[in-house]
Amino acid sequence: MPRRHSKQQIDTGANAWTVLHEAAYGLVVPGGLLLVVAVVLARLELFSSPTAARIVGYCPYVVFGAGMLLSAIFRRSRLFFAFLALGVAGVALIWVQPELATKETRKMLLDAIALLLPLNLMTLAFLRERGIVSAAGRRRFAAIAAQIAVVWLLCQPAVMRVVAPLDRDFLRGLTDGSRISQPSLVAFLIAAIVLAISLLRRYRPVESSLLWSMAAVFLAIETKASGTAAGVYYAAAGLSLMVAVVETSYAMAYRDELTQLPSRRALNEALLQLGGPYTVAMLDVDHFKKFNDTYGHEAGDHALRMVASRLAHIGSGKAYRYGGEEFAIVFPGKSLAEAFATLEYIRRTIEQSNFVVRGRDRRAVRRKRRAERETSVTVSIGVAEYAGDRLRPQDLLKLADKALYRAKAKGRNCTVATRGAKEASRVPIMVS
Repeated sequence: MPRRHSKQQIDTGANAWTVLHEAAYGLVVPGGLLLVVAVVLARLELFSSPTAARIVGYCPYVVFGAGMLLSAIFRRSRLFFAFLALGVAGVALIWVQPELATKETRKMLLDAIALLLPLNLMTLAFLRERGIVSAAGRRRFAAIAAQIAVVWLLCQPAVMRVVAPLDRDFLRGLTDGSRISQPSLVAFLIAAIVLAISLLRRYRPVESSLLWSMAAVFLAIETKASGTAAGVYYAAAGLSLMVAVVETSYAMAYRDELTQLPSRRALNEALLQLGGPYTVAMLDVDHFKKFNDTYGHEAGDHALRMVASRLAHIGSGKAYRYGGEEFAIVFPGKSLAEAFATLEYIRRTIEQSNFVVRGRDRRAVRRKRRAERETSVTVSIGVAEYAGDRLRPQDLLKLADKALYRAKAKGRNCTVATRGAKEASRVPIMVS
């Protein structure tokens, strides 16, 4: 018993470290690294020759164009419109602004874009993927076109005279030494704080890319970057979004949308890479069909997400959504006894995790005037260990599945273990 308690403490510590690591990853990698590289390149002025400067100057637009194309192919509408917004801002600030006749007009264009761009990127973080040529996509095109029209209108001399009184500092000392106006700086700050809080709660590649692309544009504006320096900063902004295209495309193929756990395809690839001692487990939610019939599919999805959240940070193993209400867990380098203790701890944790059934799809309570109902679920687990008997990983997974069926036959809500093809050694079954 003391040994098992120690194992739980180790897993709890590993879980906390995993959560902290993911939060740090969401805030720093890869956008933060790209921005650091951009700052170094911009300050070193490595592209001083005319040919190199010309190439760097066109790089952002190549990145934006490629990013829009890939976003359209993989149907990532939020990233598509983020690329479009950055492209419009880059063209306006790098190409259009220097050609404007007066200093006041150039400043008005800068302030308007510095105000609108962070608000657009922040808004995209909260929108859903609704397509590019769909009705929602057309509305987003219209919104960007309307903003371009507004900026053009603000740069007209007659309008500039009307809005000139608004160009003043509302808080003393806030923008001392800054190139942009206070409203624009506040917009950048609010957008950055909102996106950072979202990433601290859970890492999401799109939100991370939006945060760091916005930071790159802010540095380009604040440092008065021009020429190759401006090209480097805007290229870094585009590359941050490009990384999100790759990450989200990977997630579509290798991550389960409902539970956010790696999918069965990811499991199959992970099994092919296993070597040495390891243990695999199959976990099934007990009476899940009955649960769905009683509480509805929305509550069933809620139950699966709850189970997945308990499995997501095991520490010594990695969980996968196998299909339906089944999950697979792989413990590389772990013995059956070590994995069994961890699985028993997880099983009891799930059993003790109550949650509230909410939503419109509550068949059991639709005729009762009750807004919510507390319930819980249990799981059955089968686990098998590779014992050097030349079993393939898929064969060991089948043994774990057979052990799972024995757990169900014994009344469910328990863990049954077997070792190797002989199934001779069985860890004592714990039933609660």
